[in-house]
Amino acid sequence: MKSVEGCFLSIGAGKNQLPLIQAAKARGLHVISVDKNSSAPGFKDSDIRILESTSEYRKILHAMSRVPYTHILKGVGSRSFGSAVHSAAYLAEKYKLVGNSAASIALFSNKKKMKQMLEKHGILVPGILNLPSEKSKTKKSLPFPVLVKPAAGYAKKGIRIIKDEADWKKWSKGLKLDSWIVEPVIEGKEVTVLGMVISKKFHIISVSDKITTTEPPFIERIHIVPSANLEMTGEIKMICQAVVHASGLENGPFVAEFKINERGECYLLEASPEVGGEYLADSLLKELYSYPYFPDLLSLYIGDKPKPKFLLKETIPGKMSAILFALPSDREKVVTEHTQFTLLPNETLFFNEELLPVGTNLVGREGNARRTFVYGISTTSKISREDWIVSLLERLPS
Repeated sequence: MKSVEGCFLSIGAGKNQLPLIQAAKARGLHVISVDKNSSAPGFKDSDIRILESTSEYRKILHAMSRVPYTHILKGVGSRSFGSAVHSAAYLAEKYKLVGNSAASIALFSNKKKMKQMLEKHGILVPGILNLPSEKSKTKKSLPFPVLVKPAAGYAKKGIRIIKDEADWKKWSKGLKLDSWIVEPVIEGKEVTVLGMVISKKFHIISVSDKITTTEPPFIERIHIVPSANLEMTGEIKMICQAVVHASGLENGPFVAEFKINERGECYLLEASPEVGGEYLADSLLKELYSYPYFPDLLSLYIGDKPKPKFLLKETIPGKMSAILFALPSDREKVVTEHTQFTLLPNETLFFNEELLPVGTNLVGREGNARRTFVYGISTTSKISREDWIVSLLERLPS
């Protein structure tokens, strides 16, 4: 790619932000990074550091007015989630740079309101159930079992299934139910979709299959490509474009999670104007498809419209790749060890990383935050996807 003269403002300088910072440096841009952690690894590759919380968008704007940068600011962006994404949108608006409006980003901060908005636009989502009122004269029960989750939650925290009326009364006692989402349990296969929004148009990049624990909070154990659900691509693209239109997104990353039931109905579970985690953009797409996600994202942020294509052709025909997470049992209170993953013939380890150091206290850790280690495995064996998944789960340390 051509070198670019100017600056890029990185909202965040943590480990997850490194690929975006490095993509900016590779294009010859000067990088201004914002992070409250003075030891953030991204600062090493940055030309100017701003020590500030990524959520303090007004303070960042003020700090930028005092920064002695001599190059034109070409773009601003973040690969984080939540408040950092909102800050990036706010600053992009202030500097009249490529991005999304702060108002459109704010729509995604409350999952309950977002779900209601999507329903009004005819997008298939697990419907929010009307809760029984204590003041009502007619006793109305919920259609148990139901799934409950925080309206502003993330990383699978707080998710559980309520099986019956007694369980409901025990769980809901003393809670402010307005801050929770209650919905029917949807059975089916789960997929994660990565894409980019470019000039208000959704461009699909990948579909990966997701394997979770069978019980709440449905912790993610495996992500695998290529997907076995590619026949749903057309419908998935239409739904994502509908979300983009309904929310007013204009430019930026996009990630969505779907559940496909046995009737072929495609339920949108989550959608966010973010890169997403789980090492999909960072490692999995690079391994199977040699796709440079972050250089394309950087191009989008600085106004060079990339042309991402739907990833279908793996680098080696018949190859499969997966991201796997080690998960300790509920009984374990402390991380005791990290076991090496046992490889079979024709398997390769392309990535591994410690998530929680040995000795970490697991008490109080919920959802994905309990996972201790991550592995990236590829295979060229002539094995069915189903058999490979079973084999991976059997060998995963737990």
